[in-house]
Amino acid sequence: MTRLSSPFVKQTSFEVDYAPAFITKWKSQRTGLQLTYINQPSPVVNGYFAVATEISDDSGSPHTLEHLIFMGSKKYPYKGLLDTLGNRLYSQTNAWTATDQTVYTLTTAGWDGFKTLLPIYLDHLFNPTLTDEACLTEVYHVDGKGKEKGVVFSEMQGIQGQSWFETSNHLQKILYAPESGYSSETGGLMAELRHLTNERIKEFHKSMYRPDNLCVIITGSIDQDELLQIMTEFDAELSELPSVANKRPFVDSKHNEPLTEDVVKVVEFPETDESTGEVLMSWIGPLGDDPVINTAVDMVGAAFTDSAISLFNKHLVEIDNPYATDVEYHTDDYFRTALNFICNGVPTEKLQELVTKLKQLIKSQTNPEDFNLLYMRQIINQQRLKFISQTEKSPIAFSNMAILDFIYGKPDGSDLPKWTRNLDEYDELLTWTSQNWCDLIKEYFVDNKCAVVLGTPSRKLNDEVKKQQREFNKSIKAKLGVDGLKQAGEKLAAAHKFNDRPIPEELLVVFAKPDPSKIAFIKTSSYKAGYSKGIINVNTNQYIESGELHQKLTQDTPSDFPLFMHFENFKSQFVNIQLVMSSTKIKPHLLKYMSIMEEIFTMSIKFPQGEYMPYEQVVADLNRDLIEFQLDNGFNYQFLDLISMSVKCETKNYGTAINWVYNIINFVEFEEMRIKVILEKILGSLPDKKRNGELMMYSSQFRNLFNNSSLRKQQDSMNTESFFKELLQLINDGKFDTIKRDLDEIKSSLFQLDNIKVIVLGDISTLETPVSLWTKFITQSKQPEEEVTSSIVPFSQLPRSYQFKSDLGTRCHHEAFLIDMRATESTHLVSLTTIPTDYLHEDVPRIALAIEFLCAVEGPFWRSIRGSGLAYGVSMKQNIETGYLSFQLYRASDAKQGWIEARELVKRYAQGELSIDALSLENAIAAIVNEIANAQESSYDSASAKISDNLFKARGPNYIELYLNQLNQLDANDVVYVLKKYFVHLFDAKYSVVFTSLPMEKIEEMGNFFQGEGYNINVEEVNHDGVDEEEFEEYSTEEEEEEEEEEESGDEESDNDNE
Repeated sequence: MTRLSSPFVKQTSFEVDYAPAFITKWKSQRTGLQLTYINQPSPVVNGYFAVATEISDDSGSPHTLEHLIFMGSKKYPYKGLLDTLGNRLYSQTNAWTATDQTVYTLTTAGWDGFKTLLPIYLDHLFNPTLTDEACLTEVYHVDGKGKEKGVVFSEMQGIQGQSWFETSNHLQKILYAPESGYSSETGGLMAELRHLTNERIKEFHKSMYRPDNLCVIITGSIDQDELLQIMTEFDAELSELPSVANKRPFVDSKHNEPLTEDVVKVVEFPETDESTGEVLMSWIGPLGDDPVINTAVDMVGAAFTDSAISLFNKHLVEIDNPYATDVEYHTDDYFRTALNFICNGVPTEKLQELVTKLKQLIKSQTNPEDFNLLYMRQIINQQRLKFISQTEKSPIAFSNMAILDFIYGKPDGSDLPKWTRNLDEYDELLTWTSQNWCDLIKEYFVDNKCAVVLGTPSRKLNDEVKKQQREFNKSIKAKLGVDGLKQAGEKLAAAHKFNDRPIPEELLVVFAKPDPSKIAFIKTSSYKAGYSKGIINVNTNQYIESGELHQKLTQDTPSDFPLFMHFENFKSQFVNIQLVMSSTKIKPHLLKYMSIMEEIFTMSIKFPQGEYMPYEQVVADLNRDLIEFQLDNGFNYQFLDLISMSVKCETKNYGTAINWVYNIINFVEFEEMRIKVILEKILGSLPDKKRNGELMMYSSQFRNLFNNSSLRKQQDSMNTESFFKELLQLINDGKFDTIKRDLDEIKSSLFQLDNIKVIVLGDISTLETPVSLWTKFITQSKQPEEEVTSSIVPFSQLPRSYQFKSDLGTRCHHEAFLIDMRATESTHLVSLTTIPTDYLHEDVPRIALAIEFLCAVEGPFWRSIRGSGLAYGVSMKQNIETGYLSFQLYRASDAKQGWIEARELVKRYAQGELSIDALSLENAIAAIVNEIANAQESSYDSASAKISDNLFKARGPNYIELYLNQLNQLDANDVVYVLKKYFVHLFDAKYSVVFTSLPMEKIEEMGNFFQGEGYNINVEEVNHDGVDEEEFEEYSTEEEEEEEEEEESGDEESDNDNE
């Protein structure tokens, strides 16, 4: 076979100075197609296929086209082929649509699967089928019952009306002219989607999806020669560049200049709780091609918002009677960078006053005599280290810059090294004077005019919106009539039948499944030091007990050292220290204080000698010495009834980090005003949380399934609301001593030496004294060494979440909780049943395989629930830690029918009415392999997963190999076995409980349904003062038609996520 001469010309190639990455960019002379490869070692290969997408209206053409791409290509004209084949090839596909880009993603465990799928995926982008049938089901339609549906329409219905959507949409339209692509809502407004035609989408595809307007970006470990050969062959099938250059989206368009005057606009959003709103303040800032100026404005944004002592937080958030619960800064990286501040949890009566305060604070930073240059330089150093740390853990920062380079960079590729090769701009900014910074702030934040949106909650608007929707739904039925509805239903059924044509099996099996042994998983090295007798299971760990590093650790460990220390060694510029502790040392009634304790790094320190360090100085010095610091639940996002203190620093600051941990846990001072501010901030954030239906569903789950010894329950925001209000009242009544006494008791109980296990991750080999620096913890401890070692809890006896179930959580049957979300349009539902809690139980891989089979993209649940528009997301989860199997519907338009469809599918598979084919199981196993690889993308992730398996789950260092071997031995009989044993129970009141948050008008229908299914109905209303439980009365089966009308659909885990 003759190899084609490659048209791809290398534009740039360079090693990144500050991260383990080498970047190369090519461009096809023949078609203009661009290719960027970021060589950063990882078992995961990521692909980002970026299209610059510009449109000046709210039709949603970019977003709808993103969905339709996955409906098939002319070579492969089958819906879901990309996803089905992707599962087989250890791959996952996804996509996002933003204001200026549509990016399609391919994530694969290993290069073999990626290289197979790459040309097939690109064929979908350039040659999609774009059938009328796909447009009907995916974009918008009215079904046979007169209900508005369509995946994109329902997705937008689920977010349109939410505060963030309404405020940001209005803000864009203030900043940018109507003809500007930056002013558009690329997701599509509902009113526009109703009239969007397939022909218009085709025209948009023709104008934007050109070879010269697409860039293929790849990260990970690949064969570069093979990549160029694949791309050369694919490029040969594309049309050549035209003689007259195409218009480049955004770059060749008319550019908006900054506003000539400030604009303030009140934007109402539908909400029953009118207590808090939000403020958005934005400017059109500098040109995006100057890395120094853009980094400088980012440093200003960080200095204003990044910590408890930053300008805005110090004066607006961390005060008595705050103006907001938090202030965020972000940029929109367009042709000119947009600068944005977002203030959340703003008391409605303070919205306008907050704008005045913000402007005053910004202006105060334009006087060089008042400017804190030392603090700004500290911000620069910390932000640089945070960025370097991010690039070590993930190539996402580089892929994002490659996308921006493609959209806005110079055609010759010279901007990519300018933006990524080094961090010289940080060095330059460190030389800036106060005058330089004040001039910058004045130019871009003071003299530059801003757009301000005051997001204001409105109960009246909420009522009007619901009324208008009911009337609109009635008008649809009236307009179509009986015959029209019948025709609509028949047309939709025919479209589904056409779209769901089965993919020929021979089309799938022709692509061989890759060899999983070729996936280059990252390896890290484990060492231990200190006291370990009886603390760990030596059979489930693989500690290195020879070599130079082992010798260093042994020699550096003092005699009779009672702390257990685990070290995970890998190449890094940073070290992460974690102190893992059991929550059971804290009395159950004190666990509600943990949300306050999590602020421990923002409190003052009082040393035994009398020296006092105010919290402002603590925060400033922490930011100087550390990159990250927090107290939180769990380890590696698991084991949530453990408590961990985590700090991250440069390797050279290891000793300093240990000193900080020592000082915080021993000498932190709980002060009245600081605790009051924290309480007010927590309580002020509750209205926003109560607007989140999914969060409220989980809240009900935690409060009802767990007991008062569970952190899940005791830290739940709804469970602690009245408690925190009582604490505020105690402070106002002059009784803070009661609170201080409780907090001091938590501190002394939690940080006992026998309750601490130390885990250190990073480049341990470069640490001079990795163990002996901890000696001060032992000398400070009031516990004798013998008492410490005799009372240390082994890893095997650390608390497990399933041990803290309530009576209902243990028996898990016959109860359904309906959470009334009055201002929402979405329904969320979760059904739970019990499963084994042993991490090595023989059913663990069986359950995992059954979940993957049912929930696979284009699998049974996908087609019957998502494909029918019943829910935006459908998923299942095996949580061994809590002992629950769960089935969840996310943003359901018809949760009742979605639950029924899932029940019937599970039952039919369990009874053998539907068969489970071997190919689907093969693909399901491959998808699990992909998930495992994705969880270990970096050295840090791999080390954390290893610690979880070896120390906490006691599954052993070779568990992945064991697990994959077990999976490969399973067949359809094993899946049927667990379907019968566990899965059918999810839909049987005798074995399950249900939680669902839903609009008020759907309570009756859902309550009657679940009551008919044998569940006792409990109704909770989320209101301004907390959660009220109401008695559910059986309603008549006749319901108002309009109460069934407001629906939405789509899928959380779909390939089509709109951003």
